[in-house]
Amino acid sequence: MTIEGVKNPTSKGGTGNFELKTYKGVNNLDINLIFGVIGIADSIGTLTSTIVSLDSFGTSKAGKDTRYTFDFKVSQDIPSGSYLKFTVTDTKIGLTAFPACNANLINGKIISGKLKCETEDRDIYVYGLTSEIEAE
Repeated sequence: MTIEGVKNPTSKGGTGNFELKTYKGVNNLDINLIFGVIGIADSIGTLTSTIVSLDSFGTSKAGKDTRYTFDFKVSQDIPSGSYLKFTVTDTKIGLTAFPACNANLINGKIISGKLKCETEDRDIYVYGLTSEIEAE
């Protein structure tokens, strides 16, 4: 998954913390609270192999719009019609209302659907999954 239109912090430093949650309706299916450190809960599946990196077309210059790539694997099937929720916890990172988003491989497969990203507060929602994402 690549999300474009995420503004880097205005000063030098780390890229900040990101969270990712998947939902079917109001039910949380998977969760990762910090990329690089796996969030674990008894009743919710975990995301594995989570990595956030600067996309090859992105820039690391402070205050510039850029692109981040989020790589992850799901531990349980994600049904079609579900959505992803990325939370950007670093308030110095600026977010656009409708960032562009593209599908990368998840569990070795391309996500099917016409993806649409929307931002609400510090959350980026990814809608448009038209087929199941199978667990690894």
